[in-house]
Amino acid sequence: MKFGKNINRNSQNNIMPAANTSDNPVTITLNTDDKAAILADIAALSGKLNFLVGLTNEQRRKMLKLGDKSIGFDEKCASYMAARPELIPGFVDTTTLAAARADLADIQRALGELAQRADDTDMVLAHEVFLPELSFYHSVQQAAKHGVPGAQAIYDDLRTRFPGRPTASTKPAPTKAA
Repeated sequence: MKFGKNINRNSQNNIMPAANTSDNPVTITLNTDDKAAILADIAALSGKLNFLVGLTNEQRRKMLKLGDKSIGFDEKCASYMAARPELIPGFVDTTTLAAARADLADIQRALGELAQRADDTDMVLAHEVFLPELSFYHSVQQAAKHGVPGAQAIYDDLRTRFPGRPTASTKPAPTKAA
């Protein structure tokens, strides 16, 4: 597959959009075999991460969250639990839980960086697709103004994306203050 224009890479080999994308084409070439190999690698990785769980929206809503507001509490509890292990309930295995969280955090970081790069690449490609589409839209708009057959129907369909400002006929009448 070939997409868009040139994608540049910085010194850390991160994809960077070209400074002037209209002058620097981005090319992403992915043949069928490479794509199949990547998807197979992702499936293999998913198999190795078989301990990951999936939650429903309802389950997520009911879960206790350990967000930014709770980090201080979490850190204090960990400190107190290390200092006073005799107060830890017998059914709590703090060593296993702490190791699991640390391991998962490393995996999340690596996957998150990769997912962010995929999202960024998608954004660059979407940008590169949208620019010529806007040119097409403006061409159709001009063609409709000049009565080119079929152009008005296309323009009417596409212009819903750009509703613009209300015209005098569609503006609500101003109300007088009492």
